[in-house]
Amino acid sequence: MAFVRDVFGVAPHYENADFGEFVLPSGFRLAIFRATGPAAKFFSPEGPRGACALGLTVTDVDALYRAIEQRLAELGAAVSGPPKAHPWGEKSFLLVDPDGNRWEIAQSPTADGKLVDLAPES
Repeated sequence: MAFVRDVFGVAPHYENADFGEFVLPSGFRLAIFRATGPAAKFFSPEGPRGACALGLTVTDVDALYRAIEQRLAELGAAVSGPPKAHPWGEKSFLLVDPDGNRWEIAQSPTADGKLVDLAPES
């Protein structure tokens, strides 16, 4: 949970040893938890990881990238490189956290968060 706090600058709304809830400025709620009991087998680090990723939309993807770029080793994280513009209007970069989770950190091209088609018509 410290990773989310340190990267996104958001304090947890609620936190204990096994659960943390963050409420982002957009109102989006992000819950992070330690899987325990019988359900833990579904979240095992040894399990398949290729089909799991998180996406998070931020207000200014360039500013967030600049804020963490020099702190990646300290955070135990890696990135794909600087934010890249996509044909659907979004701008994003990939972030891998210390647990191996993949995050796509994106900035929407519109105020309402909806994507647009910027590809030339054929």
